Amino acid sequence: MMTSMDRLVAALNGTPADRIPVFCNLLDQGAKELGLSIREYYSKGEYVAEGQLKMRAKYGYDNLWSLFYVGKEAELLGCSRMVYAEDGPPNVGEMIIKKYEDVDKLVVPDDILTHPAFEEILTCLRILKAESAGKVPI
Repeated sequence: MMTSMDRLVAALNGTPADRIPVFCNLLDQGAKELGLSIREYYSKGEYVAEGQLKMRAKYGYDNLWSLFYVGKEAELLGCSRMVYAEDGPPNVGEMIIKKYEDVDKLVVPDDILTHPAFEEILTCLRILKAESAGKVPI
């Protein structure tokens, strides 16, 4: 039987596979799988990794996501407030660009690997990498 990575490589190379690789965008659903609120789920990279692993085991698709929520990128650029819904993804609670001139004031971190807003994503990535052992695309 082919691994998920084998399926993806076969699709990229146009070679036969046991089936087409299936990539699902199940992100926030991991919180419900673990019985956590969205806010709690995204507070730890360990939770997101565990949610992704459980969702993949449950539904059998071919990928793992290390994504958190769209506002995470805004946090890297200085956004300090997220809005959390009970049944939906977090969203930006403070616009960091309010007028055209604000674009010039944005500071892109030199190294996101050391930025506090990226810390839990990096934890998630490390867990998923170890657990997938190169057999599942992240």
